[in-house]
Amino acid sequence: MSILQKKTTIGLVWSSIDKFSTMLVQFILGIVLARILMPEDYGLIGMIAIFIAISQSIVDSGFFTALVQKKDVNQTDYSTIFFFNIIVGCFLYGLLFVCADSIANFYETNVLTNIIKVIGLNVIIVSTTIVHKAFITTKIDFKTLAIINITSAIIGGGVGIYLALHNYGVWALVYQSIVRSMTMAILYWMLNQWKPDFIFNKKSFTSLFGFGSKLMLSELLKTFFKNIYLIIIGKIYKAEELGYFTRATLFKQIPATLITSILQSVTFPVLVKVIDEDHKVKNLLERSVKLTAFVLFPIIMMLLFYAKPIILVLLTNKWLPTVVLLQILSIEIIFHPLQYINLNFLNAKGRSDLFLKLELIKNILIILAILATYQFGLIWMSIGYVIVSCMGFFINTYYTKKYIRYSAFDQLKDLLPYFSASVLASGTGFLISGFFNIPLIQLITGVTISLALYFLFSRIMKFKELIEIQNLVLHKIKTK
Repeated sequence: MSILQKKTTIGLVWSSIDKFSTMLVQFILGIVLARILMPEDYGLIGMIAIFIAISQSIVDSGFFTALVQKKDVNQTDYSTIFFFNIIVGCFLYGLLFVCADSIANFYETNVLTNIIKVIGLNVIIVSTTIVHKAFITTKIDFKTLAIINITSAIIGGGVGIYLALHNYGVWALVYQSIVRSMTMAILYWMLNQWKPDFIFNKKSFTSLFGFGSKLMLSELLKTFFKNIYLIIIGKIYKAEELGYFTRATLFKQIPATLITSILQSVTFPVLVKVIDEDHKVKNLLERSVKLTAFVLFPIIMMLLFYAKPIILVLLTNKWLPTVVLLQILSIEIIFHPLQYINLNFLNAKGRSDLFLKLELIKNILIILAILATYQFGLIWMSIGYVIVSCMGFFINTYYTKKYIRYSAFDQLKDLLPYFSASVLASGTGFLISGFFNIPLIQLITGVTISLALYFLFSRIMKFKELIEIQNLVLHKIKTK
């Protein structure tokens, strides 16, 4: 194994540790905070999430990716972008500061004014770390990134919990965010060898901006449509209801995000290598679809069937309205990774034009769904969200069918055995757990029975994915 291959392998391991550990830490600390704070506290943060997210996308301007992608990147490039990011970060914070009253008036919620002025400082703080992160990434030093992300998540979460216990309310979430960003920035400077020179080179900036600006526009569109539901719900409904929606969204995002991350790191490099051999591409996509279904479907069904005991055990009674939203939004997880698999195919084929075309169509559908459902309540808005995701799956499979004849119908047919086994296993576990009245016992009993039955059905139906995983585990044990 070459030095580069070894560094890449170690990098992938640390990158996985980073993703899983950070998500686990955030989830656990988030549960503790949610048990202390009220739903409206989360709703207030949800109202302004889009403004912070868009500001941070503009600060980045695609420069992180541009610096990582550039083969002959030098100190001048790093320093130029570093100072540009800080200038833009300060400008955008000033804009948020000035517009804070207008945003608060839009939502008719005066407390947002001061929240925006404080939490907006994240834009400046993050602007000082983008180049450091790019420098570490180019060195394939994912261990340092993991240390920074995990440490900052723990410290930020710890501060948030301390403040929540001392009745700071929504400000516990605000300062949690600020402390996490500050910790991250401090660690980037402490653990990183790179330091800026006082340089701004116009040629260097133009070259990097030419590449990064296209990414920035794409990211801005993605960020806007990802958060548009939060704007509409925050404007039309109470902060409390937005809090329920954001919590349900967070729960359903965890399995979807993990699966998507794994698919990105595993399937894309292989797809690029075999993209000109249609039969190999089709086989790879079929395996990806089946493996995704095998792992994800039992999780989806358990979220759907056991949503109530999950919410009661983890978040307490005050979050009970989240149950129905979580059950509805869980269905969307079925389509999220499948959409990603099909879009990954287009990226590997080098057809980013078709990728953007499909994304534009889906964004239009999101707007139409909101217009059709917003007046009927949060439940119907969630149903509209799921319907758009389902339609997005069929839209994304258009080119998969055209190029390699792997249609939406073929993919659904591949999903059916895993769907059936998951529904039967979780449904049976749910019925048996219903004999108990205590939510914790319901949850433990139901999940245990569901997993045991799913394993049994997987053996009976001879799912290849189970056999492959078993063989992999046995191989690892034997080689130790």
